[in-house]
Amino acid sequence: MATITTRLNQRRTASAARRVGGYSELVRLSAERLHRGRDGIITRNVNTGEFSVKPADAD
Repeated sequence: MATITTRLNQRRTASAARRVGGYSELVRLSAERLHRGRDGIITRNVNTGEFSVKPADAD
C-alpha cells in the first residue's frame, strides 16, 4: 500500500517525531491516543522526560 503525503505533512510528522524521541515513539503515542478514543492528551513527565497519553478529564 502506498501513501502519498505532501511535503508539509512530511515536515510536520518529522518535527513531531523529533520532539517525542523518534518515529517509533510517535507511533506508540498515536496508538495509545487512538485506543483512548482520540480524547487523550499527550503529556510529558517532567522528571523522566517520557511522553504518555492521559485522559482529557484527568487533572
